[in-house]
Amino acid sequence: MKLVRIQNIWLTCLNKVASLHPKTKRTVTTITLIGGLLGATSCDDFLGDNVNPDKSVYATNDLLMPTVLFYSALQDYDHAEYGTYLSQCLTTGGRSQTGAYAYRSGWEFLGMNRHPQWRRHFFDVGSNLDVLLRQAEEEGSANYQALGGLLRVMSNQKTTDVFGDMPLTEAYGASGAPKYDPQEDIYLWMSSEIERLEKLFESEEINQPDNRLMDERADRIFAGDMSKWKQVLYGVKARLLLRNLPNLNTDAATCQQIISAAEMALQGWSDPMYQFDGGTVVEHNCMWGRTNKGVNVWESRQNDLLSAVPTAFFMEDIMAYDIENDTCPDPRLPYLMLKRGNMENNIDTVYRYLEANYGMPATHNQEYYPDLHESVLTTDASAICLLTEGELHFIIAEAAYWVQDLNKAHQHFIEGIRYHMNRLGVPVEQIDAYVSNSDLVPGSSNITLKDIMAEKYKAMYLQPEQWNDLRRYGYSNNNNGITYSTFRGEEVIYPELRRPYNLYEPYWGQPNTWIQRLNYDPETEEKYNRGELERLGAFRNHEWLKKPMIWGRAN
Repeated sequence: MKLVRIQNIWLTCLNKVASLHPKTKRTVTTITLIGGLLGATSCDDFLGDNVNPDKSVYATNDLLMPTVLFYSALQDYDHAEYGTYLSQCLTTGGRSQTGAYAYRSGWEFLGMNRHPQWRRHFFDVGSNLDVLLRQAEEEGSANYQALGGLLRVMSNQKTTDVFGDMPLTEAYGASGAPKYDPQEDIYLWMSSEIERLEKLFESEEINQPDNRLMDERADRIFAGDMSKWKQVLYGVKARLLLRNLPNLNTDAATCQQIISAAEMALQGWSDPMYQFDGGTVVEHNCMWGRTNKGVNVWESRQNDLLSAVPTAFFMEDIMAYDIENDTCPDPRLPYLMLKRGNMENNIDTVYRYLEANYGMPATHNQEYYPDLHESVLTTDASAICLLTEGELHFIIAEAAYWVQDLNKAHQHFIEGIRYHMNRLGVPVEQIDAYVSNSDLVPGSSNITLKDIMAEKYKAMYLQPEQWNDLRRYGYSNNNNGITYSTFRGEEVIYPELRRPYNLYEPYWGQPNTWIQRLNYDPETEEKYNRGELERLGAFRNHEWLKKPMIWGRAN
């Protein structure tokens, strides 16, 4: 068995590898979150007698897997934390063309010094998985091979979907400057890998008794239940196939493949929830929680919900909130946020919001705007869900709509709404009243693509897919002229969507130009792999930010 050398103190290990290129660290694995931090075992049990930092201890796969799963949850948060601002769902009370967090301000991304998503994939998730999968193959542990392979596909998709081309075939080779594989090739690999993993998950070997044990200490999500992870695999397959819509292929065969994969996933589905306990230790708290701090602050982004404000697009156009009368037809609003005001200053208690990056009035304070931590999604003990049942219902609804199967589209449209409301804690009678009101939720005969994507936008609140969906549909709105030809004619998907104010003028002077991707992580790629960035035309080039994904649509 090939084993992994780690340092006695996990923080020492992190500090030592921080300056290395993520893709050169084949034998350095971050075992930061095992033991007392996650409640899986004690630090003493894990570190043993390794009190000398020059001595080694070794990690088997049942000790590696908790770290991989934790970082997979953190990776999901990293993407959603950027995406909720880039999809015009949340903004802040400030207004600036430049800033340390470009996705919250004027999109001047070349001034940022780090994107945690890059490191999360190549080092925190990827390096650990590289070792875990090699060990699992040598041991013949089919359960670790299957789950490790699934998490690797999920990590690759999240990463390529925000950066595009990236290292794959040479990611963990000897080169300190690995080549970038085209995004097309990465998608082909993910597709073939899904097929391979389907066979593995369905094989007798998956539950063989000589597999390495995977209990609740190793797998904090499903306690090693491979039947539940198999359903997640089908869900990831559906998400991969969905990238065909609406720009690559909307034919009946492709849509049926999407529908079939999602329907298979829903058979016995359980949400893959990484549940946090809350407490005094950083890693015990959900990244969306009120008291959460960044994990290894230099490499992470702490949530900014204490300073965040819902956008006018989200409140007026998606939720249909009427601030003059303080009414909202969607019962989810009070379960997403708490309205606030200040009666001493005659500031009414309502759900205030702002245009993105416009800035709050000088007479306003943050406390006048909703408290976004008053939600089951944003407590210290909340869960990170790697793929929700609701997302699968909306995947089916969208694909079914494209082939005019309106009964199926409507059925799953309703199920997606019900799922999200149930997750938030909306009472059943309010759910029933909402979905049965044809003025709010159209029937199968008059449902539109706009209706489906608006409800999915709500259900993807604080989920990575929210920004992916907007980019798939080219930020289609009344101003940019992007429409989609369906059986109903030319459809606009997000009619009232508009870009943030005060965008960085040298980059975003054209009024209908939207951001399509992130620049490569400056802390690693610009320093260690500049040649590949120059080959792609991505080095310090703001035009690269406007290049759509292979599944996207140009501005």
